[in-house]
Amino acid sequence: MLSKIFSALFLLVFIISPSVVTAKDFPPGKWWHSPQASEKLNLSDEEIKMLDKQFVDSRRKLIKLKSVVESEQFEIDNLFDSENINKKEAMKQFDKLGQAKKNLSTERFRLLLEVRNILGLERFRQLMEHNKLRRQKMRQELRSLQNRPKERPGPEG
Repeated sequence: MLSKIFSALFLLVFIISPSVVTAKDFPPGKWWHSPQASEKLNLSDEEIKMLDKQFVDSRRKLIKLKSVVESEQFEIDNLFDSENINKKEAMKQFDKLGQAKKNLSTERFRLLLEVRNILGLERFRQLMEHNKLRRQKMRQELRSLQNRPKERPGPEG
């Protein structure tokens, strides 16, 4: 039975991951307030206000949805910590957790769609390309830090 639970969990992650992957390509935070980003994308004051509103609305929903995910995860952990696990109850709780994660992922994707709608196709592509280059640069910097020779203590230390 445990293998069925793990198989179902794997399947759920596989199903949900496309929207999560899409949302992770999105720049974090209020990137449109960066002078570099707003100039590069030629954002109007009205578009910035629209992005602010979408961000605040979405952020409120995400906070609530993350709380639900944590709560459902706590209930699953609680079930697994019990001496005798009720398989039917565990599967029911697993479904609740899966739905909570799906709702969270859906809200992230909804924000992405709203930003795409505000920016239009070309500027949205520019944003995604800029973010892709930013992530590549960060990865290169991280690799260079990891590949740097370790400093050896001097004779005093």
